Amino acid sequence: MKSWKKLEQKVARLRGTERTPLSGGNSRETQSDTLDDTFFIECKLRKAPAIWSLYEQVEELAKKENKIPILVIKKKGKHGELFIVNDKYLKAFIENWGAK
Repeated sequence: MKSWKKLEQKVARLRGTERTPLSGGNSRETQSDTLDDTFFIECKLRKAPAIWSLYEQVEELAKKENKIPILVIKKKGKHGELFIVNDKYLKAFIENWGAK
């Protein structure tokens, strides 16, 4: 199985669903990479995404303070932000985000 298919399968299993066969524009069910009923999930496998090095910096600083690393990205002039959390911290993020 190709690496990008393995990524789709891993993410689908985290949600208790399956990856979309013929994912993307070729599927008749959804263009999402998973068959999730709630979330539209798009998985991308890249050799060295620029955002990854930014996240690694945040993760290193967070480890020093024993905190959950979250990288927030905003495009200037646009509404909304992207929250980036590594899957190893996802459960802790969900459990703690609304705690305060």
